[in-house]
Amino acid sequence: MNAVYVRIGDYRSAYHTDADCPSLNGRQDTHKGQESMSEDEAKTQGLTACQRCKK
Repeated sequence: MNAVYVRIGDYRSAYHTDADCPSLNGRQDTHKGQESMSEDEAKTQGLTACQRCKK
């Protein structure tokens, strides 16, 4: 089971494999941090894979 990162706050539509991804940490005015969860859990919440994360 792979751990992924998700935004806490607004604009939460993707999960990230790179904790330093600009899409995960951007929009500082609405960013409230990040949390980790399993990739399956993120998909269950309707999140999709980030296309900007390093593979």
